[in-house]
Amino acid sequence: MRTFFERILWGSRYSVMLGVLSCIVAAFVIFLMGLKDVLYMLDLIWTYVLTGGHEVRNTLVMVVVEILDTFLLGAILLIFAFGLYELFINNLAAAEKSKVGGKILVISSIDSLKSKLGKVILMMLIIKLFSYFIEMKPQSMIELLYMGLIIVFVALALMLTKDNK
Repeated sequence: MRTFFERILWGSRYSVMLGVLSCIVAAFVIFLMGLKDVLYMLDLIWTYVLTGGHEVRNTLVMVVVEILDTFLLGAILLIFAFGLYELFINNLAAAEKSKVGGKILVISSIDSLKSKLGKVILMMLIIKLFSYFIEMKPQSMIELLYMGLIIVFVALALMLTKDNK
């Protein structure tokens, strides 16, 4: 009875495939959204070339930031899908043979998955912070000081997440 239960329990790890497949589908949808944003950006570039308007330029900068944010979200979903697959199902043989796969896709533990996801999420947050800074117009010296402190904290966070190789 115990071995039967253990086989069922071990086989239940394949239910993770629902999450893996869902993340892959969601990543492709996000990448399509990013592609649509790129097409919109090209239209804005054309408008900016013709008019040279300051408002169009500001919109263009915001769209570029949103494009970065969108593609990073898609990357997070893919990394999560790869990590779930490698942790619960099997190692990705194609990733192990690839030069690039060894850098980003080989995930050996929950901690390494969290580390990889954390770094990409940190980059998303930095991009979002950048978009807020673009819109902000500091009204006082203290607000400018706060912005400077935020930049120092972001630089510190980037330094702390750097791989020590």
